[in-house]
Amino acid sequence: MMKIIQLLKRGKTALRPNLQRFLAALLPLTLVLALAAACAPVETPTGSYDSSQSTGESSVTGSGTSVANGEGGTVIVGVTQEPDFLDPYLAEAAGTKEIFYNVFEGLLRLEPDGSYTPLLATAYRVADDGLAYEFDLREGVRFHNGAEMTVADAIFSLKRGAGLLDGTAYIPQFDIIKDVTADGQTITVSLERRDMDLLGFFTNAIIPESYEDQGTKPVGTGPFTFAEYVPQQRITLDANEDYWQEGIPHLDSVEFRILPSADAAFVDLQAGRIDVFPYLTADKGEQLKDDFNLIEAESNLVQLWALNNKVEPFNDVRVRRALNLAVDKEAVIDFVMSGYGRAIHAGMSPAMGEYYNDQLEGEDGAPVDTANVERAKELLAEAGYPDGFELTITVPSNYVIHVQTGEVIVSQLADVGITAKLEPVDWGTWLERVYTGRDYQTTIIALTFVYTPSDVLGRYRSDNADNFINFDSADYDRVWTEMEGLSDHEERVAAYHELQQILYEEAASVFLQDPTTITAVKKELEGYTIYPQYVQDMAPIRFRD
Repeated sequence: MMKIIQLLKRGKTALRPNLQRFLAALLPLTLVLALAAACAPVETPTGSYDSSQSTGESSVTGSGTSVANGEGGTVIVGVTQEPDFLDPYLAEAAGTKEIFYNVFEGLLRLEPDGSYTPLLATAYRVADDGLAYEFDLREGVRFHNGAEMTVADAIFSLKRGAGLLDGTAYIPQFDIIKDVTADGQTITVSLERRDMDLLGFFTNAIIPESYEDQGTKPVGTGPFTFAEYVPQQRITLDANEDYWQEGIPHLDSVEFRILPSADAAFVDLQAGRIDVFPYLTADKGEQLKDDFNLIEAESNLVQLWALNNKVEPFNDVRVRRALNLAVDKEAVIDFVMSGYGRAIHAGMSPAMGEYYNDQLEGEDGAPVDTANVERAKELLAEAGYPDGFELTITVPSNYVIHVQTGEVIVSQLADVGITAKLEPVDWGTWLERVYTGRDYQTTIIALTFVYTPSDVLGRYRSDNADNFINFDSADYDRVWTEMEGLSDHEERVAAYHELQQILYEEAASVFLQDPTTITAVKKELEGYTIYPQYVQDMAPIRFRD
């Protein structure tokens, strides 16, 4: 299994110009975008809690709080990333989102089964023509600063996300919003054109209009309030005593302890210093099974060997196809992940259900291609590289899964005459030079998404700011444009399948796998739930009675 995986969370246009300016002023933090969670609800088993099992260093005794009937206490969650921004409309990192999911709430909520239900809204309606969304705003909700949530706050938040306030669409999918109005408690979002996948983006945070300290003291409506952030050490959240939902949260507080690596987290797990850690390798999980429940699930992310389509020779589809045939994905999964992963071929995880195309066709209508060294050599010769060539694989050096994946690929490429070298760089360099500057040949990374097919596949449009592989396909853009005008569900599903077929046929990159996540949860705890989007939902977690 993996030690840690680097993700790029695409809830907004990646690295907007204003964000790039802000990055220069950040503390020298190690930004990590963490593993996405899986799509099926999983909870830890129930049972009796024996406080005598505490090591004396655990969160139960060390927190100074008591637990009675399962209520109260502090849980420590190990994380391997610093937050990028505390303001939810500036935050890009999935690792930030996993924490502040507990602080901020949207009009809607993503459920463990992948459905969307009202949260700060009590109901919602979509116009027959798809050009308007109505939300009935919940009453009696207060922000953490004591102010009552109003319609004006919701309108402010939606307009900020749509770029109607300052011209910057902090939620790029909201750039089709032309106005947000209200009639009493009913909010109407009017669109320039319909987007049948827009619903999932109404999970974004509703924040107070008149509050100006979101960047340092974030305020939302969620079950936990922001208490403190100590760089390179911890983020602490306290229970929201005035939370509008009865019965939760159960804990007094949660500490997200910032650790330098998954190996350091393993040491702390063994010592009882942390209670939850979601990035375990299979071998280390085996060593913890006496004291921790181990939850395995699909991660709903895409690890890929990204090829810069604008750089020679990767601008030649024959070369890209050859590289796909040169890589034995199952061998990568076996070596790097101990078999805990599922090979993919076209930019989408099987966790996306019906939108995932499991009927991709290879050459001449055959099943999807597997590794084929001889055919790879033929394609390289056709492209003018009978003796192969040299290439560089840039990898973020801190993340073992990508480094090890690169090592396997380097070895496999030698079989087709390609000499590859790894270029390890720190995360900040990778972010600036590779992802933002697109100054690279190839790289290995993993991507996670908002739980909508448009977010998964939209990044490969030629005009998309997140298209860091520079994929440019007239067929892809055409199908995408046609899909946007469809309202029939089955037709949209078919269009998403066609988009994946194009990604495969044009070999946009070498899509590798959807890794399996293994999360360790201390056996004294119950209520840990997996979602199809990467979050750490602490509200339902409690100590066993």
